[in-house]
Amino acid sequence: MEDSASKEEPEVDFDFQSLHPLPGLKHPDSIGSLRIPAENGSYILEHDNIAALGGLNPFSPKFKSLGLKYLRLMVEHSGLLPNHKILDVGCGTGRIAKVLQDYLDGGMYDGFDINEHFVEYCKSTINDERFNFRFCDVQNGEYNPSGDINPEKFKFPYDDSSFDRVCAIGVFNHLELPWATQYIIEITRVLKPKGIFFGTFFLLNGISMPYARNREDHPLKFEVETNNAWYEYKDRPLFNVALAEQPIRRTFINNELMIKEPIRYGNWCGSKNAITGHDVITAIKGQWK
Repeated sequence: MEDSASKEEPEVDFDFQSLHPLPGLKHPDSIGSLRIPAENGSYILEHDNIAALGGLNPFSPKFKSLGLKYLRLMVEHSGLLPNHKILDVGCGTGRIAKVLQDYLDGGMYDGFDINEHFVEYCKSTINDERFNFRFCDVQNGEYNPSGDINPEKFKFPYDDSSFDRVCAIGVFNHLELPWATQYIIEITRVLKPKGIFFGTFFLLNGISMPYARNREDHPLKFEVETNNAWYEYKDRPLFNVALAEQPIRRTFINNELMIKEPIRYGNWCGSKNAITGHDVITAIKGQWK
């Protein structure tokens, strides 16, 4: 069933050829602007950098197909059921929410994002009482530079043990390691016992690091390397972040969130076991049977 809200989305004032950076373009600046006007003369969604939106761009031809891909992966790897209550960490412009509208049957969806424009866009285009969206004013140099909340102290605005499933797709690659640690703590807190997390990462380990360093045609050129994180661009460090795997693993273990092995490493590091471009971690609050 086609989402009726999609028929009412306003036109956008950019050339569709600018949806993706040109081949060989190193830095994603000045690709184009996304402006979707609201009735009051402001914008319900705006972003000066189409490339930075990536799969968040609701007008991209790949927007729905990416959503369907991750829905299939969540069903297959986390056992997501139509009657589950799911939290979407970093809901963006509703890529996952829109495909869940047809999938959920008796279930409920909550999503939050640190970009207010993304949340307003979701609220304006997904009119479904089963779906709830929240803006969380968390500081992030890429998506919310003026945010008031310290990401190291951010508490998800949900009660303990509220969700059957929590997903975080394309979120941890925009976080510093201490922030990622806090997010994992909060994910564990809001999951029900035996609840399952499904999320994507760029993980630094003995295979991914030399692969990313040595391949001339590797899609990600990390300009800055530190002990616990690599940053794709020096002047925009949170555009893409790869995090050290071992500290991430320790945080999962310390919070009794048990990773389902093996981690499905992604195409970004040349894995032959990849199910998507990013590394995928599935973990349960408790123990796997």
